[in-house]
Amino acid sequence: MPELNFATYVDAVRPAMIKHAEKQDAAIFLLNSASEQKLGEEAKGKNYTLPDGSSLNRVLRGVLPVPESIRYATAKPEAVENAANYFRNEVVQDIHPQLKDEATGRLLSLIRGDFTIPEVRRESLLTLSQGDDYGLFLSETFLYALNRPINPNQGDGHQIISIPLLVFLFCFSIAIYGLTMFTFIKMNAVSQAVIIFAFFFSVVLFVFLIGFYFFLWRRDI
Repeated sequence: MPELNFATYVDAVRPAMIKHAEKQDAAIFLLNSASEQKLGEEAKGKNYTLPDGSSLNRVLRGVLPVPESIRYATAKPEAVENAANYFRNEVVQDIHPQLKDEATGRLLSLIRGDFTIPEVRRESLLTLSQGDDYGLFLSETFLYALNRPINPNQGDGHQIISIPLLVFLFCFSIAIYGLTMFTFIKMNAVSQAVIIFAFFFSVVLFVFLIGFYFFLWRRDI
């Protein structure tokens, strides 16, 4: 079960949005709830900017944290109130009425299924979901998700290579090579050219599968 964080929050809410169907647009739209907050003198020099481009994509993949300055901007009581008003006036208006229940259901599944959420906080969010202020529920859930740390093993933003997957792909390519050779032996068509073909075919297949794996992981969201 995925954890409740900024990336999974966007995944849950975005399909119900009317104007912000693209994931990047939805993320920036939601982050705007914090963009107008004043950081105070102690936060100067923290490079308070909304992420964009590849940085935003990596944030949405959960391999980079939300910029510290944005999380800092939501730490003050007035920021929480302003964010709630933004969600009431802007975000709720962008939720399709017919898809509202689906978005809520996805958020509730994240909240109930994430056992790292403190019980008090979980109950608070679940209670808000039953109230009449839908914007407050979305806002409180968003602010909590926004400030949650990502997996520290992925915090450097680099691809984490799955060793078991690499071993499987290697063995799969060897199996393809063996099957190809077996087929040609049965056909009594073994020659040096056939051996070379089977070998390079298995190598190309292995390289293709590895390249496809990295392409899927690095593609734009």
